[in-house]
Amino acid sequence: MERFSTTANIHIGSTPSRQRVDDFIGFIREVNELLQKEEDLSPANQQVTNMIARLSQQLRADYSPEEVKAVLSHDYMVMNQRRLQDNLSIAEFQVELADSQPVCGAGDSVLDIVARLPYWHIYMALVSEEFSTLRQLIRQDGQIEKSPIVFIGSGPMPLSPIILHLFGEVEVVCLEIDPDAYEASCSFLEKVGLRTKVNVILENGAAFDYSLYNQIFVASLVRNKRAVLEQISRTSSDPLVAVRTAEGMRQIMYEAIDESQLNKQGWRIIGRTSPDGNLVINSTLFLDRFAALTIVE
Repeated sequence: MERFSTTANIHIGSTPSRQRVDDFIGFIREVNELLQKEEDLSPANQQVTNMIARLSQQLRADYSPEEVKAVLSHDYMVMNQRRLQDNLSIAEFQVELADSQPVCGAGDSVLDIVARLPYWHIYMALVSEEFSTLRQLIRQDGQIEKSPIVFIGSGPMPLSPIILHLFGEVEVVCLEIDPDAYEASCSFLEKVGLRTKVNVILENGAAFDYSLYNQIFVASLVRNKRAVLEQISRTSSDPLVAVRTAEGMRQIMYEAIDESQLNKQGWRIIGRTSPDGNLVINSTLFLDRFAALTIVE
């Protein structure tokens, strides 16, 4: 989930498609080289923060399918996209970790403080649409709305799980693989007073037993999504999974789900949310298992 301010922009105007592609690849090269050169990817490095803000805003521009294909298939992108995404993930993690620390030490209402974060409205817009879609799918399937939710990859500041709890008044179990993020999120939830409602477990989502759960969210920064989905298939009898992904040029920042492979793996797309070009970058796919599919151990 993208957390950077989007006040800066690169003017692309009405330049020809080929020129736009060349300009964009040049900018991506600049971003990638900076992130590889800098040892400090935290918000304390203003140069990094400003550059990622520019990238975030650029990804919200409109591109034709031909321009998207030309950029993503460019030799430089093919060779460097994974490393770029890894460094962007580190930077995003550092932003969240830095923001969680003063909140945990604050004396005022923590939820009021969190609501003033520059990316709070992005989370609210994304989770609101996700929860609305989830509720519709649950009602159609006859499931119980109040059953607990598992959120994989909740990070140092588990804002999405908190919003899901507030919207649905349900228990949320967070799985976090990083020890620093786990410690920060536990302190954060303790301060907020939600430690018993939003519980964090230090666990790899690809190893967790989902047998007690059928509503599962997978965060955008979770890298081993395929392994996670396989584990959900093995251990949950009737899962409804919401997986955050990316579309179009936004795939530069976040790893996209290969939708063509989902069917082969026994998953069916039953719903999706689309990004708000001016606010939300992520998309979310809602998946269930084919009724006739049997997982053989």
